[in-house]
Amino acid sequence: MSVFKVGKVIPQSDCFYYELEEMNTFQDLKFRAVIDWGKATQSWHQNVNETNKKQVIEIYPSGYVGNFSGYNDVLLSFVELERLIRNQDSNKDWYYPLSTISAVYLIYNSSTGKQYVGSASGESGGLWGRWLNYVQTKHGGNKKLIEIYKENKNQYLNFVFSILLVLPKGMSKEAVIKYENLYKKKLGSRAYGLNSN
Repeated sequence: MSVFKVGKVIPQSDCFYYELEEMNTFQDLKFRAVIDWGKATQSWHQNVNETNKKQVIEIYPSGYVGNFSGYNDVLLSFVELERLIRNQDSNKDWYYPLSTISAVYLIYNSSTGKQYVGSASGESGGLWGRWLNYVQTKHGGNKKLIEIYKENKNQYLNFVFSILLVLPKGMSKEAVIKYENLYKKKLGSRAYGLNSN
């Protein structure tokens, strides 16, 4: 939940432009408070007062990212992934599905459009373990991602993580890499992306 106050009102030719300043009053509830806004959910602002009270439905635990709704729905910014990994207890329904699979995944750099295709075999915690490594290192040990990190220490903040293919955790590493290579060809991530092998 973010609370803003109007910092400055700037008149335009046929309307007003409002500069908003985020208030720190409820920072500890940011991304956590679920409020029933009633019929005014489409409004860009809400006035809360004695006659217009809003019900707090739930307060999610600190570090909560959202419910795991299936492998096909996974699309996480680096910031979301980091919050997910660092707050495992608040995101328990993510841990088991991601730690018990092998997978082919995609990292998309939203600032350049370039893609990196990688894989996680069942070793070291499945896909959860592999993505944990990205959170810790900011590059996962990949050659071109290391180069990007050396050039710009904040570029990893533009990475978006998704799952291309879910595979059984017991599948051999060689078989997983075979699927990884197939997706590198399909997406052209060696010729036009961030894969160097």
